[in-house]
Amino acid sequence: MKFKSDFVTNSSCASFVIPKMYISEFQMYLIRNHIKVAKDYDPSIYEHEWIIAETDTELNGHTSMDNFDMLWFLTTIGVDEDRIEYEGCY
Repeated sequence: MKFKSDFVTNSSCASFVIPKMYISEFQMYLIRNHIKVAKDYDPSIYEHEWIIAETDTELNGHTSMDNFDMLWFLTTIGVDEDRIEYEGCY
């Protein structure tokens, strides 16, 4: 029988891309400030912030530790799930 004796993590990663043409300026503001806004919905939200970046046409984000449910957040603020390109890895 083999045992792993070094550090083991159950971390995961995730990313999303949303074309800006499908979200409002207000939704972009909410996404940029996702931790503060999400805590208004649920004060127990884990504070692992996503890295949010923008191009002229897209808003995207990624994290190496997917403890903040960004897909839940995006749909909660009214982003159409069909317009979100979301990918997770484990």
